[in-house]
Amino acid sequence: MSSPTEAATRPDFTTSICLEQPLPGNPYVAERRYISGYNVADLWRNCHYCDGLLLLLTGELPSQPQRRLLEMLLVGLLDPGPRHPAVRAAMLAGVSKSGPEHLLPLGLLTGSGQRGGALEVENAWAFINSHLQNNPAALAALCLAEARPTPGFGSSFGAVEPIWQRLAEDLVAVMPEQPVLNWCRDFCRVLHGQNQGWLLPGLIAAVGLTLGLDARKCLGLWQLALAPAVMAHGMEQTHKPISSNALLRDDQYDCD
Repeated sequence: MSSPTEAATRPDFTTSICLEQPLPGNPYVAERRYISGYNVADLWRNCHYCDGLLLLLTGELPSQPQRRLLEMLLVGLLDPGPRHPAVRAAMLAGVSKSGPEHLLPLGLLTGSGQRGGALEVENAWAFINSHLQNNPAALAALCLAEARPTPGFGSSFGAVEPIWQRLAEDLVAVMPEQPVLNWCRDFCRVLHGQNQGWLLPGLIAAVGLTLGLDARKCLGLWQLALAPAVMAHGMEQTHKPISSNALLRDDQYDCD
């Protein structure tokens, strides 16, 4: 039978991401912590947040263009607006007096399965990754002609959202020689003729692929990107009376 000390020092999980050097005499407290070989103290003194985030996700510190690409994406998605399902869910929960600690997880969980949500990011990643060897213009024309689904691309309420198109143009400009972003740009050029274009999941999937992230990590990136808006909008509503929530008129209810 192992002693209590031996049991305490034996890890329950293994990870290639983090290494901790325990405090002498106390294995429960870390004296130093390393992320993929980098002392976390050096990271907080010398790196940007996006550097550390990509180090966690990829095991490597990014180049300056890679950091700028992720930073621009995160700022661009900082607030997708109150009509986004994840944000809307947190707002409704906030004004309904749900506990503030529940607003962020509730919003992200509610928005995950919606078109434009986290699961669509996985679908968009798979769609882009599986077609990178195809001619993007020809594929877009075929998808339009045969009404094939194009995860990550399309229209929102019957229109192209200009904000996402402008963000995509700026993202491509950060790394103009990057094949994934260029492929998506050329794919969208054909879609624009039919009033379709970039959707939020497509942006996240394309940037994730460019940065070397797999589909699961892109799903997590979606959650990280939207979390500030979900939290902020939800918290704002907690200060309002429940009567401020818009209600349907009596004649708008269907009681059949």
